Amino acid sequence: MTQNVSARDFVADHTVDRSQRPMIGGPNKFKVAIFGANVTTGQGGLNFAENTIKLGNWGEIQGLAQKADRYGVDGFIPIARWQGLSGPDRPWGRQFETFTWAAGLAAVTQNMQIFATCLVPFIHPVMAAKMMATVDHISGGRMGLNATSGYFMPEYHMFGVEVPEHDKRYELADEWMTIVERLWAVEDDYQFDFDGDFFHLQGAQSWPKPVQTPGPMVMSAGSSPAGQQFAFKHANILFAAITSVEHSQAVTPKLRENANAAGREDLGLWSGVHIICKDTEKEAKAYLEYVEEKGDYESALRYKHIVQGGSQGFTFDQYKASEDPKQDETIKTFFRAGLVPLVGTPEMIVDGLQKLYDTGITGICTGLVDYDEGLDRMNEQIFPLMREAGLRA
Repeated sequence: MTQNVSARDFVADHTVDRSQRPMIGGPNKFKVAIFGANVTTGQGGLNFAENTIKLGNWGEIQGLAQKADRYGVDGFIPIARWQGLSGPDRPWGRQFETFTWAAGLAAVTQNMQIFATCLVPFIHPVMAAKMMATVDHISGGRMGLNATSGYFMPEYHMFGVEVPEHDKRYELADEWMTIVERLWAVEDDYQFDFDGDFFHLQGAQSWPKPVQTPGPMVMSAGSSPAGQQFAFKHANILFAAITSVEHSQAVTPKLRENANAAGREDLGLWSGVHIICKDTEKEAKAYLEYVEEKGDYESALRYKHIVQGGSQGFTFDQYKASEDPKQDETIKTFFRAGLVPLVGTPEMIVDGLQKLYDTGITGICTGLVDYDEGLDRMNEQIFPLMREAGLRA
C-alpha cells in the first residue's frame, strides 16, 4: 500500500528570533495592536451601541482578526475576563478564554502577533508554558503573553482563590514567570525541580520548546513600583498608566528613565487608546455623544467599585440620583475601560498618536466601538497618514 504524505514546512524549537517579531522588531516605528476582541463590546467600552462585538459566533472574531492581519496590524490582544459585570446580556458579559482564542486565531492568520492574556493566580505556570509553546508552533512563532497579576476581586472569589495583598501578587507573578521562562529554555537536564514560596515542583518539563527564542514575547501593565519591577525583569512591553495625551507628557518620560536605570533601554512603552474616528470633527463628537448616551453606566459604576477595592456588594441604587453618572468624568473613564480617548478626524487621531510617540510611547493597544468599521478606517485613513508622518513603514 502506498502512503501519500503531504509536504509541510518544518519549524523546530527556538528557530525564530523573538526580537524580529512584529511587535518588537519589524519595520513600523509605532506599533498598533487591536485590543479586547474576545468579550462582548470589547474594549470599545461599556455601552449598548450598534455594531459592537456580540460574541455570537466564532466567524465574527475570526473575520476581524483576518482583516486586521491583512491590513498590517502588528498584534491582536485579548483582555482576561472570566466574569461579567452585570450579567451575560450586558457589556463584557460573554467572554472567550484567551489561550484557546489565541490558538484558533493563530491557525487562520499569517503575520501579526496573537496574544493570550493570563491572570497568573488562576493558571498554573506549567500549564501556561505548555499552552504558549503549543500556540507558538501553531502560529509559526507569533505567540505573545500578556501577564497580569489580577485585580478583579469577584473573579478571585469565583475561583475560590485567596486574594494576596498587592505586592504579594507581584511576588507570586515573579515566581510564576521565572518558572515559565525556565520551561521555555533548554537546560543541561530535560527537567528541573523548583522550590519557591508559592510553587513547589518536581520534575518540571515542557517539550517542545517555543518556536521563538528565547520564548514568546511578554507584556505587562503593572504601573506600581512592584509592577514596574516585574516588567523590568520579565517583560518586553510595559503599558504606561496614562489617561490622556497630556498626562503622558508627565508620566512616560519618568517611566522611560526608570526602565533605562534598570538596564531596560529595550523595554517598549505602550498605552491603551480608545479611538473614535470620523470624516469630520463634528461627526466624531456626535458619535461620541451617541456612544455615551448608549452607555451602560451601571456596569461602569460597578467596575469603578471593584477596581477601587470593592467586591460584588454593589447596587446601582447606592449611587445617589443627584450624582448623575452621565456627568461624572471619572465614570466616563471607566466607561471607556480607562483607555486614552482619541476622538476626531483621521488627521486629529494621527496628531494624537504623534504626540504620544513624542513622549516615549512606541505602540498602542486600541479599543474600538465598531471594530469592523474601525479597522477599515485604520487601513484607509489612519495608516496612510501615519506613514506620511514616518510612524509606519
